[in-house]
Amino acid sequence: MVSYWRRAGVERKQQQQKRDFMAKTDESKSVQEFFYSAPEANSVQLVGDFTHWQRNPINLVKQGDGVWKTSIALAAGTYHYRFLADGTWCDDPQCTLRVPNIFGSHNMVREVSSSAEVAAQAKSSERKPSRRRTSKSA
Repeated sequence: MVSYWRRAGVERKQQQQKRDFMAKTDESKSVQEFFYSAPEANSVQLVGDFTHWQRNPINLVKQGDGVWKTSIALAAGTYHYRFLADGTWCDDPQCTLRVPNIFGSHNMVREVSSSAEVAAQAKSSERKPSRRRTSKSA
């Protein structure tokens, strides 16, 4: 009987540790939205280093206006990506940061800040400008 209660206590502790870990993992990621306008396309996928490129593509969902959309959680870091529209590699026209790839085209670059960095930047932008001291002229 004692081992049953001990085992139940251990299982509860493990479940709590798992919940705590998941909460920390979720907090350390930032939701990123990706959009691609392709009204005539039958499918649009997001591929990048975070999906192991074509190994685990993310399917975008077509909106009524022909814009395809997805949201994913990414940890702070720099990511390279591209879109596949009906199997054709496409650039993200919204992305201005690009790097050449080995295929003669460019990968799009998405830089994700940590939530702590974003909070610090927001806090620093809220600060009031300091007053300048002026010297009195005689």
